[in-house]
Amino acid sequence: MMNNDFQTNLKPVLQKIFVVLGKHDREQLEKLSLTLSNLFSYMNFTSHLYFMAENLSEGMPNLEYIQKNIMVFLKENLFARFYVNFIHRVPLETVKDIDYNFNYYYQAWKRSIRAFDIESNEHREAPRLVLLPVVVTDRRTDSKLLAGLFDRFNSSFLLPVLYLNTNTFFLTEDENLLMKAHKVYYGHSNSADAVEIVSTICSQDILEKASPDVASRAVLMNAPCPAALIISAQDGMVYSCMNAFLKKESLTNIYGEHANTLMAQYDQYHKSNSDCLECRKQMIEWFSSSLSLPR
Repeated sequence: MMNNDFQTNLKPVLQKIFVVLGKHDREQLEKLSLTLSNLFSYMNFTSHLYFMAENLSEGMPNLEYIQKNIMVFLKENLFARFYVNFIHRVPLETVKDIDYNFNYYYQAWKRSIRAFDIESNEHREAPRLVLLPVVVTDRRTDSKLLAGLFDRFNSSFLLPVLYLNTNTFFLTEDENLLMKAHKVYYGHSNSADAVEIVSTICSQDILEKASPDVASRAVLMNAPCPAALIISAQDGMVYSCMNAFLKKESLTNIYGEHANTLMAQYDQYHKSNSDCLECRKQMIEWFSSSLSLPR
């Protein structure tokens, strides 16, 4: 039976939560995980969670800790479905690196949601917990090794996502690699920091969901962005949208506020905020200047 919280949420209902993981102590991680658990009931039935880490080895233990509460929530709310995107860099210099990273990190990550895979098979329906490893590349990335890792992902029903920036567009020359990717994000600079990644994902997702014809420009300019929160786990700052994150205009601190208070502040912010039109205009100009990017 679905919790009543889902039906009585403060609006707008969140569609995405971004969490920038960092160096935080155990107490902060526990607080972060608890607050996220309380925020899940403010999310849409089908939502995306994005966890960004500097690298695989540092980020995976924190993600696995948080994911335990994600699974608890899903077991209690049978109509909910979450897509967990883990954004990270992964060292790939030899074939042995593929074997080690897959067997030690990714396979264990996939095994942790076995109960949901069994549930999906028994009921012959789409899984309610889907894992997406989002690999951030750099100039040293070998496309053949990365394609080999993506093969392992696909064979285990992990959905591989590729994140490129201007330094790594050369990887688009490998059509075999692109065919193995569930999705490709195109950054707009040579940076792969949290601000760049969040803004790229937010902007690209919005544009991809819009109508491809010229008339969609008017829709894009007037429609609000999908409701989302961006959380910096290291300092606890919470941002209400992409524009606020870019400007470093925080809404509150996740380590000092209950989820109900946080969402009340979020709702109030969106009712009084007038920057959405300018933000949308900037986003369109940003992508229009990059129409020559690989498709």
